[in-house]
Amino acid sequence: MTFRRRMRLLQQQAARMGVEGAEDFFDMTPYEISLRLRAFAASRHCRVQEMYAGAHLAALAFHAPRQLPAMPSSAPSASMTPDEMKQRLLSGRRKDEHT
Repeated sequence: MTFRRRMRLLQQQAARMGVEGAEDFFDMTPYEISLRLRAFAASRHCRVQEMYAGAHLAALAFHAPRQLPAMPSSAPSASMTPDEMKQRLLSGRRKDEHT
């Protein structure tokens, strides 16, 4: 298999997976392509972790609601980032803990 054929297959696979800029692979060096694919894999990994955290909280809410963290004293503002909201929610105490 020629290098051009291998690059075309890599480009097609990356495009199917949703990698941004896969059409530019022929203009990039192999190292740049590697960096682009690593960045894509890292973003997918973060997305999976966010989905897992949401599923974990949903399972707790259904099966063991007393183990849910207490809600923050004030509602999150619209200007907060998702990470700030997540940190604020997870820093609370459990509902069954008393001061």
